[in-house]
Amino acid sequence: MSESVVLVHGLWLDGTEFKWLDLHLRRAGFRVLTFHYPTVRRGLDQNADGLWEFLELRFGTGMRNVQPGSVHLICHSLGGLVGLRMLERHPEAPVGRMVALGSPFQGSFSAQRLARWPVGSWFLGESMRGALDGKYAWRVPEGRSVGVLAGTLPLGLSHMIWGVESPNDGVVAVSETCLPGAVHATLSVMHVGLVFSRRAAHWVQHFIRTGESAW
Repeated sequence: MSESVVLVHGLWLDGTEFKWLDLHLRRAGFRVLTFHYPTVRRGLDQNADGLWEFLELRFGTGMRNVQPGSVHLICHSLGGLVGLRMLERHPEAPVGRMVALGSPFQGSFSAQRLARWPVGSWFLGESMRGALDGKYAWRVPEGRSVGVLAGTLPLGLSHMIWGVESPNDGVVAVSETCLPGAVHATLSVMHVGLVFSRRAAHWVQHFIRTGESAW
């Protein structure tokens, strides 16, 4: 069985933004699946369990139909927290490597500022609790291999309106993507550009294959 990657989208998105990355990975020989989840209506733990159920549905109960390490996670923004939480809650998951693109493991200053507004709190919903609020101490679970790629091109409303700490990708600060135990790298792209950039796609593929940064 060929290696598979599961794409996990970010806040307010639905996975359609992965189209170019999906194509790049398919051309590299991967089987590509996308996990869709309600980013606002459900909390982090519910969505993490939803990801596990998705994997079981596609690969068999307990993922019994896959060779250990032949399924990888590629997650954008909030999706990185969902993916890592799934690995924490389901340590039996035979997942190989995980890539987090612009994921705010240290909390999101932008989201916290938005949450102060009544309408903003409604827009964020359950995504704040234990995730974007920065109140959880994330680290790479023992025995797991996680790569983090952060953007440094500050184009976005969060940077312009709220002054996100530099360097940043316009939405998430590089310091917010820090994850103890992970391989970390940066690239001069904006937040959404992390799923459209050719260089980002190269980094993702290189890390999935080797467990090391491409630069």
